[in-house]
Amino acid sequence: MGEGLFYPFLALGAAFAAFAFCLRLLAGVFGRDRSVASAALAVALFLSACLEIFDLFAILDPEEMGSWRNASLVVEGALCPAWIWFTALFAREYEEGRLPWTQKGLICLSFVMPLWAGFLATQGMFYSPDFVREPVLFLEPVGFYFYIGLVLFAVASLFNIEATLANAVHFRRWKIKFTLLGAVAVLAALLLYYSQGLLYRSIDMTLVPARALALLLGAGLMWYSDVRRGSEIKISFSRRIAFKSLVLVVAGAYLVGLGIMGEGAKHFGDSLSRTMLLSAAFVVGIGLLAVCLSETVRRKARLFLQRNFYKEKYDYRVQWVQFTERLASARSQEDLHQASLSACCETFGIVGGALFLYDYGKKAFLPAVALEVNRHDGGFEETEPLVARLRRTQSVVALTDVPDEERGDSLWLKDDAVSFVIPLFREDNLDGFVLLGTPINSSEEYDEEDFELMDTMARHISSALLNMRLLDQLARSREMEIMGKVSTFVLHDLKNHVYTLSLMAENARKHIANPEFQKDLVESLGNTVGKMKILISQLKGLPDRQTLRRERVGLLSLAREATKLLQQDCIDYQGDDVQAWADSEEMGKVILNLCLNAIEASGNGKKVVVEAGAGDAGSFLRVVDFGSGISEEFLKNGLFLPFKSTKAKGMGIGLYQCKQIVEAHGGSIEVSSVPGEGSDFVVRLPRESAPSA
Repeated sequence: MGEGLFYPFLALGAAFAAFAFCLRLLAGVFGRDRSVASAALAVALFLSACLEIFDLFAILDPEEMGSWRNASLVVEGALCPAWIWFTALFAREYEEGRLPWTQKGLICLSFVMPLWAGFLATQGMFYSPDFVREPVLFLEPVGFYFYIGLVLFAVASLFNIEATLANAVHFRRWKIKFTLLGAVAVLAALLLYYSQGLLYRSIDMTLVPARALALLLGAGLMWYSDVRRGSEIKISFSRRIAFKSLVLVVAGAYLVGLGIMGEGAKHFGDSLSRTMLLSAAFVVGIGLLAVCLSETVRRKARLFLQRNFYKEKYDYRVQWVQFTERLASARSQEDLHQASLSACCETFGIVGGALFLYDYGKKAFLPAVALEVNRHDGGFEETEPLVARLRRTQSVVALTDVPDEERGDSLWLKDDAVSFVIPLFREDNLDGFVLLGTPINSSEEYDEEDFELMDTMARHISSALLNMRLLDQLARSREMEIMGKVSTFVLHDLKNHVYTLSLMAENARKHIANPEFQKDLVESLGNTVGKMKILISQLKGLPDRQTLRRERVGLLSLAREATKLLQQDCIDYQGDDVQAWADSEEMGKVILNLCLNAIEASGNGKKVVVEAGAGDAGSFLRVVDFGSGISEEFLKNGLFLPFKSTKAKGMGIGLYQCKQIVEAHGGSIEVSSVPGEGSDFVVRLPRESAPSA
């Protein structure tokens, strides 16, 4: 190798940097200061360092090359799950805190690689006729397929990194950029190194120094990110076509540079080795990528394009669509606060800031959310000079225009950490304000166009905050209204039951010795207890499919058992005792509710028909009454809705409960009614072979 003296120091330096950063990560993991993703990164860096050490020994000790390369092979396989695991978890927040099935599948599949590598290490997968003179490993077919898998997992890891950067919110992108850039350096080097196996079915170990250099560069970037993890925002570019053109120019310049380097290699000959060329090209590529990801450079490029190709600084159509979509996606007040502040920082190229809202209890403006600024205790009193200035001007205030004596004693305004203050007015009331920190591009000048857009966004934010507060108040009012209705009905029914029990107790003092009275007393107590059980069952939580305890029951027998407390001479049981898989307790509530409603609707001694049977789709239970019926309008718009009832003293939750229970069984309730003639309720249950179905 042309770099024989240089390579060992490079490999050892890269391994040492990776090992050191690995220990730093593990210390944080064990100290519970870092996440699981940091543990995955530590494993990946540890394996990468081991790979460089093993390959170094293989090159320095050709006689034992086979043993060292087998060890490297196992490490190469283990790199796949380590990098996939890291890139799937790092800086990502999934719904419900769980990985999607695609990432789970990818992680599980990646564990095949170390097992495959261990098997190949025992069988042999490469040969080298003269490793001392030409350190090239020629692959057997099974080794060729192994490295195809390794390359695919490297590409998948790079895709994960790209998706993380693309979807990172603005205040997190700066924190993760150099860490991910370091990971890209290591993965890209692996991709470059092992892709030769796909082209030539061989591994040229003269390129190992380029891989070691990439590990050293990647570990260095990660060290820098971890030690100096500063504030950063995600910039949203309105002139997307122009910016993409700029990216294409940079990419084209890089390709042209590679061509010039290749042409130079022809003139310099062997003095400029292939390894050095690839290493230089790789370093230049990483450098260009770092420049393209630089928020300051991107902001300056955007402003250059705006000033030289467009009349306005902002593309207002795109800017407004992005802004409104961001606010509309908020599902809570906390999300709206975060979205409002992020939108302001992103739009105007600001590192961070804070949103202050007025607290009517404390009579002060308190911080609701802060991004990338030092958060201090307390806020701004109503008497603060800044608050008075905002109320007087009702417009954006640039802190450079505010004298020191008018800034007050607030720690938020110290050390020139705030550039602009955007007031949030509702009519003439100051609801709050946004403090914007320092600009990303320190040389950027802000003019009336920026201030007008700030005022416009502030009005929209004020409206969104007001709407969210009104929605929360409306939700609480509805909850209180529902609780009031429930309490009214429950108190009314309990009052009637207590009055009945008090009459029984009073009469018992006089007639308790009368056998006929004792019989009536027991029957009345049973009826009252039955009604109270019905009231309690209506107020209990509704079951779902998972909480049902199904068993094989006879529907007609279940109907008789559920209605035994009702007047039996008012019910006509018909049909067959068909079997069904059902929760007897919950389905008994349905039958009891339907029969109770039918008896109350019938009146005048008319019987209620309860019929059980089986059809093509499954079993059914029908409850028919011959009462006043249900109007067509209520049948369409009020039936099965909570707190809607045709009865003057009804709670309106009985039928709602019935519908929820039947649907939890996978069944349905069908209703037909003719006003003045009666109603027909049919509960249909599916034919199931086992409770687990």
